[in-house]
Amino acid sequence: MTKDDQLIQTHDSVIRPKSSKLASSESNFFGKTLLKQFIGMYLALIVLFFVCTTGNEMFFNRIFHEELKEDKTRDYQTDFMLVKALYHTLSSEELKTLLQDINTTSNIPIEIIPLEQLILTETQLSDLQQGIPVWPSSSKDLHFRLIAPNMVVKIGPMQESEMAKFILLAFEYFPLFIFFGFALFWVLGMQYRLVKLEHVANSFSQGNFDIRAPEGALALGNLNATFNLMSERLKRLFESQRNLINAVSHELRSPIGRLRFQLEMVADTSDRNLINQHLLGMSADIDDMDQMVHELLSYTKLENSEPLLKLEKIDIADWLLKQQRHLATEINTEISLSLPTKGLLVEMEPQLMSRLLRNLVSNADKYTQTTIAIGVSIEDLQYKLWVDDDGHGITEEQAVHIFEPFTRLDVSRNRETGGYGLGLAIVAQIARQHSGRVSVLRREYGGTRMLVTWPVG
Repeated sequence: MTKDDQLIQTHDSVIRPKSSKLASSESNFFGKTLLKQFIGMYLALIVLFFVCTTGNEMFFNRIFHEELKEDKTRDYQTDFMLVKALYHTLSSEELKTLLQDINTTSNIPIEIIPLEQLILTETQLSDLQQGIPVWPSSSKDLHFRLIAPNMVVKIGPMQESEMAKFILLAFEYFPLFIFFGFALFWVLGMQYRLVKLEHVANSFSQGNFDIRAPEGALALGNLNATFNLMSERLKRLFESQRNLINAVSHELRSPIGRLRFQLEMVADTSDRNLINQHLLGMSADIDDMDQMVHELLSYTKLENSEPLLKLEKIDIADWLLKQQRHLATEINTEISLSLPTKGLLVEMEPQLMSRLLRNLVSNADKYTQTTIAIGVSIEDLQYKLWVDDDGHGITEEQAVHIFEPFTRLDVSRNRETGGYGLGLAIVAQIARQHSGRVSVLRREYGGTRMLVTWPVG
């Protein structure tokens, strides 16, 4: 394609979702089943976190109970030794005052109490007599036997300030708050995107075939893109079905009307020659209808099935030469080839591409004056196949609908040039199956170029 070509119209198979306002929905954002499931799941995870944390601490304390007691005893050993020394050097009042000051300012309370005030087992009493530290059932108070046979020093339990408790609790469960906040943010974000997609699906089901799911940051992985691909295909199928029904009902009227007229003429005449003429006309109309049905079935098959193509690497120069020989038997117009370098391989489905080229050449043959030019090239990672004619060209108004089924440029609808309006529609379908497109360009020196492009690889 040269700079002299002017783009008139492109039939593009690449799906580009149109931006549209999302339809309103009656659904409640916080009443969604999916949201409830996510909230339930994360609440279960939070409960599991608490259970595991608490259970792990209890299990740890149970296993290392003796080691922890020994460590606690060492923590309080210094306090005990100081109290023991002061007990023999200070008077009762001085010791009492000192202990009150310690208990007022320290986190480790210390008391000296009579032995009879303690509720201990025989084993614990025996341990006290032997100088072994005793832990009461609360596992927080530590008792040591003092000098006096009936006096015991009680050290603990260790106290914490309210602010320290709060800071420790906040620090301990801060990761949980982060986890919960992130989980809530993630769930609400996913719920929002799901609601957006649901609104689009509801709107599409109500007949708004132009609406598309948001992509990018609001997409749910590949789900939105897949939904848009499905929407584009369904829209195309719905429109194609509607157009085909309207067009077929319109196209069949003419041959059916001619058949009915000729039947009446046969019934009203006894002239054998006239009867034969009418029968030949009826046969031609039946052939006309048969050919139209054949074209229609071909188009419908391509439109509805869109099979996965079995692409092949084809030597494009040999393929074009072979196509030229076949086309020369079908048309009388001279065909000029612009052959690429020998050995250039092009990836395509050969049978469908042969059909595409035949339709393009057949269309060009209706309007060209002297020569039809065919060429192939590879530019910007795109295969390009074009068919040029030197006719009067196509106007922008004509090019808008040229690839729609049953669209014909010749308003006379005669059998020589009118056709059935399915040839270029089939071309567009074949290009779409190759993930390509068809463009209509106006040549600077007259005529039209039909350009088919599809991606390399």
